[in-house]
Amino acid sequence: MNGNDTGEHPDESDLLRAKMDSGIAMAKAGRARLRFALPRHRDLVVSNHSLAFRSLCIAYEVAALTVEDLRKEIPRREELLAEYEKLCRDIQADAVAMLEGETSNRWR
Repeated sequence: MNGNDTGEHPDESDLLRAKMDSGIAMAKAGRARLRFALPRHRDLVVSNHSLAFRSLCIAYEVAALTVEDLRKEIPRREELLAEYEKLCRDIQADAVAMLEGETSNRWR
């Protein structure tokens, strides 16, 4: 079952779908989060408007919101939380690489 009405946690796809359907300006919110997470690159985060970076901002926002939700769960799903925290760190690393002019097969 999905949802908390029976005391069960929503499954991962439900969490992600809820974030994507929330109506939040995901790219803008993700860009703001990255500005705070990457203070040395703050100006570059604001000035990069490429489609690849915009997509990265959206992915970061979804992952960060999911981390926030997972941290509120009782009992916590520690393994899933750790996975999403790592995903956030990986996206931050990709953002730094992208902002510094590196290339990757994961984003073009």
